[in-house]
Amino acid sequence: ALGTGRTAVAVSAGDYHSCAVLDDGSLKCWGYGGSGQLGLGDGNSRIYPGELGDALPAVDLGPGRTVTAVSSGTESTCAALDDGHLKCWGSNGYGQLGLGDVNGRGGAAGQMGTALPAVDLGTGRTVTAVSLGWGHTCATLDDGGVKCWGYGGSGQLGQGDGSSRGDG
Repeated sequence: ALGTGRTAVAVSAGDYHSCAVLDDGSLKCWGYGGSGQLGLGDGNSRIYPGELGDALPAVDLGPGRTVTAVSSGTESTCAALDDGHLKCWGSNGYGQLGLGDVNGRGGAAGQMGTALPAVDLGTGRTVTAVSLGWGHTCATLDDGGVKCWGYGGSGQLGQGDGSSRGDG
C-alpha cells in the first residue's frame, strides 16, 4: 500500500528495508528503520498495515524536490533528485553517504529536507544513476563518469586498491 491513488514507478530493496519512487515523484520507504534509512527523522521501523499506505509519510528531500531514482543498501538509502543532486541518509560507518564523515543521517528530527546536504559530485556534475552496496555507494554522472565512495576493502571502489574513501 503506497497511498490512495499512488503507484510505483521504481523500487529498490535493501537488506532490511525497501523504497519506492511514486508516480508523483515522491519517495516512500518502509521496513527496518533503526539507522534512519527510511528517511523519516526517527529510528522507527514501518512494517505494520496501520503504518503503511496513506499513514506512511513521504521522505522529505527539500521543498519542491522530486525523485528520479533510488537505491537502498545496507541500512542506508540514496535518491537522485530532479535537479541532478544526490542525497543519501541512514548508516554511515564507512562514509557511504558521501558527506565526508561517518555521521548517520535521517534517524533524528531535523536531519532531512534542506538540512540534508547533497553529495558533492564535483563542479557542475549531476547524478544520472546510483547504486548502494555493503558500506559503499557508486553514482554515474552526467558526463558518463562513475564515482564511488565508502568501504573499499575488496577494491569495490574501482581505485586499484583496498582503501576506503569518504570516511573522514
